[in-house]
Amino acid sequence: LRSLATALSGRYATRYLGQSAVRLGIGLFGNGRLVSMPDGTTTISPAIAVQGLTDDMVLVRKEIAAMQWQGGFTNLAQAMALADQMLTQDGRQKARSAILVLSDGRFSFKHQTAEKVQELKDKNVAIFMAPVAEFGGGQELRDLRRWASFPWQTSFQQIPGLEVLKHNEEVFAQKLVTKFCPDSFSPSLQRSKDNQKQYMRVRRGGWPNEKCAKRLQHASTGTRDDCAAAARAANAQAFGFLAEPRRSQCLLLRMDGVSREFWDAAAQNRTDVACPKGDWEDNELADTYIINPRTM
Repeated sequence: LRSLATALSGRYATRYLGQSAVRLGIGLFGNGRLVSMPDGTTTISPAIAVQGLTDDMVLVRKEIAAMQWQGGFTNLAQAMALADQMLTQDGRQKARSAILVLSDGRFSFKHQTAEKVQELKDKNVAIFMAPVAEFGGGQELRDLRRWASFPWQTSFQQIPGLEVLKHNEEVFAQKLVTKFCPDSFSPSLQRSKDNQKQYMRVRRGGWPNEKCAKRLQHASTGTRDDCAAAARAANAQAFGFLAEPRRSQCLLLRMDGVSREFWDAAAQNRTDVACPKGDWEDNELADTYIINPRTM
C-alpha cells in the first residue's frame, strides 16, 4: 500500500496552466487501540497525521516512504475524522475536497465509521474507496462500497490482493487516478489533440497584459474553434476566450513572442507557461490560447 501511495502521488500535478492544481495530505491509520481516559471511560486512538495538505510532492513521497505498519486495529472512523480536520484547516474554498482510502478492506466500529462518512458526505466531500482484498469479499467490502460517493461505480475500485498489486502497481495507480479524478488526462493525448486543432491553451483563468500582447478586437464567435479561425484570419498569434453563461467572447491578441520554439516548449510543459515579453492578468472567466505559428 505504501508503494501504491507513492506511485499515486507521482501522477498528480500541483500546478497547471499557471494555476494551483492538486494538493495532497496523508493520514495513517491501522494504529487503533482502546485508550483508558482519566474519567474511567475508554476511547480509540486517533489516526496519525503524517502530512498536512501541501503541493510539495517531493515531501509527500518522502513522508510516505517513512511510514511504518502500526499493528493496531483498523480505525477507519478516526482516519475519516483526521481527513475532515485537514480539509477544514487547509482546504481551498473553490477546490474540490476528496478523500481516497487505501486499505485492506477491513474496519472496526461500523456504526461510528458510518456516521463519520455521512458527515463528510453532507459537507460535499467526495469519498473514494480502494480496498486491496481478494475478490468475493464479504459484508465489509459491501459496506465500503456503500460508503463510497454516489455512484459507487466511479468511486470504488477493488484491487484483488497484495500479490496482484505487487506485480501491477503502475497499472492500478493509473486506473485509480483515471477513475477517481474526473479532470485527469494524458499529456501525450492532449498534445495530439492540440496538433489536430493547431491551437493550444497556455493559461487558465487569465490573459496577457499590454506588455505581452496587443488586444486587437473582439470577434463574434460561438466556439473556441471559431475563435481560432478568426485569429488566423486577422493574423493574430493568440486569442482569449471567455466562457460566460449567456454568451462566450473571443478576444484576438497579437502576441509577437509566439514562435515555433515557444509553441514546442509550451507543448512539452504547461505547468506555468511564461507570457512572452510581459506577464499575465488574472481573470477567472478567461483562458488564453496560442495559434501554432507553423499554420500562420
